[in-house]
Amino acid sequence: MFKKLREVSGKTSLATKIFIGLGAGILAGIIFGEGMLPYEFIGKIWVNLIKMILIPLILFAVISSITSQKDTSSLGRLGLKAMVYFGLTTIVASVIGILLSYLLKPGKGFDLMVSEGAAIELPDDLTVESFFMNLVSSNMFQSFSEGNMIQVIVIAILLGIAALKIEDVQKRDSVLSWFNYMTELIFSFVWMVIRLSPIGVFFLMAGSIGQYGPELLGSFSKLIGTFYLGILAQIFLVYGIVVWFSAKVSPLRFVKDSSALWLFTISTTSSVASIPVNLDVAKNKFKLKERISNFIIPLGSQINHDGNAILLSCIVVFTSQATGVDLTFFTLIKLVLLGTLISSGGGGIPGSGIIKVMIVVEAFGLPIEIGAMAAAFYRLFDMGITTANCMGDLAGAVMIDKTEKVEAEEVPVSQ
Repeated sequence: MFKKLREVSGKTSLATKIFIGLGAGILAGIIFGEGMLPYEFIGKIWVNLIKMILIPLILFAVISSITSQKDTSSLGRLGLKAMVYFGLTTIVASVIGILLSYLLKPGKGFDLMVSEGAAIELPDDLTVESFFMNLVSSNMFQSFSEGNMIQVIVIAILLGIAALKIEDVQKRDSVLSWFNYMTELIFSFVWMVIRLSPIGVFFLMAGSIGQYGPELLGSFSKLIGTFYLGILAQIFLVYGIVVWFSAKVSPLRFVKDSSALWLFTISTTSSVASIPVNLDVAKNKFKLKERISNFIIPLGSQINHDGNAILLSCIVVFTSQATGVDLTFFTLIKLVLLGTLISSGGGGIPGSGIIKVMIVVEAFGLPIEIGAMAAAFYRLFDMGITTANCMGDLAGAVMIDKTEKVEAEEVPVSQ
């Protein structure tokens, strides 16, 4: 499955090529400025080439992962571990955002001009009932066409379980073989697109830098700096500790061996588009079992949003400091819980990150203009958000893979 991807990336050749494209794009954006904007569509076409295959990629990768499990009980064990891991790391991410924001005080001295009568129309379907109802599709082809990734994953899980339940062994093997062949075809297509990564990255970054320029930071520089310190803390401390204790991999090695992934996420700002690279890194750099990485990483791309949790916490505290509003201890606890819940939703919604920011800011009675301001800088935030999310998916796959190995060794020979 990953043979051609491995040939492209080599030892670190894919990461090196992406890095060169990234640096050249930034340089071109600074030199030519807005003159690079007309060519940004080339990078967007490259991203579209990845996105067009993502639905079948996730569908067949998850189904193949499930059908490679020993039984449905092992599948349930993987799902439980994933949910606990992603939930805990998101809570920690919210706490990190709060602590750094109070320590560095990015909102102090920020002149926030609040316009009167500003309001936001919040979605009215953010209920427990609607959340679970939206997990199950009433029309799988509609879910495919709309790009509803969480529904696609649920469909893949159900189809995978159904395939395992086929009683006729010969028919079951035929079905599983077909899924495996389709997976090979899809990854062959992905291989062709991945080879174009340096070109796509160049035009994406050149367009972004050309549009915003060096003044992109401006008065938001302290907030951006605080946010990225939180991202680094999450990657090196939280994920680093996870891989260190579970797989004896040092944080520095974890970051080094995943360089192809985080260079890709910085460039594309798409957790879903990064799934092929993440799967390749998991297999070839960390030697994870495909039945685990093919399940955990696509699942994490939809339910793991640690980067969002850090941003939401930073912006709420930033806004409170800019407006002189003191947040009580119980309010901060509410921020952690609400940030964890809100950051985990909205998968597949265009601009959902900005919507989440506005929802959380409004929930605490703070001026929502900060959400509109953040929209102008969201590309910068999104690079860190996507990187943290995908690195968290990889760290979770590493941890769960190693614990599964331990459990397999502990099974009595008689079983």
